[in-house]
Amino acid sequence: MYLAINIQELAQPVVNDTKRVPWVLKFLYFLKGRLVTRYNKHLTTFYVALEGAINHVDEVSIEKSRTILEETKGIIVSVENAAAYLAKSNYLDSAEVKKNIQYTLKCLYIFESKLHVQVYKSAPIVPIDKDLKEGISRMNKANFNELLSN
Repeated sequence: MYLAINIQELAQPVVNDTKRVPWVLKFLYFLKGRLVTRYNKHLTTFYVALEGAINHVDEVSIEKSRTILEETKGIIVSVENAAAYLAKSNYLDSAEVKKNIQYTLKCLYIFESKLHVQVYKSAPIVPIDKDLKEGISRMNKANFNELLSN
């Protein structure tokens, strides 16, 4: 029996696929570059709008501030999740993306704090009995002393 091996025929698919790799990589780098550019553009637009909104929070009614505050909390969670996800991929290998995400989060936190002030500045302060305050402080003092003695 004669065993014939045509090495050229066996290796041809590997060689052909290897020739395609540089083209595929160039295409993927091109897509990644466009993604980074677009993402940075959206982040920049978002934090510039936030910076403008921060200056006008005081002009918004309390009811509207409450709804915006709830929406802002949801957006903060979303941006934090996106930042954590992008951190796994080294922020798409872009220092600018990392910087923009961090600055966007900073602006969101400032916006949220201003909304908190706006919403809760007119909230009524509930007076607490002096006896209740003293009782709580005695309990805390006793618990604190007990923790220190252990």
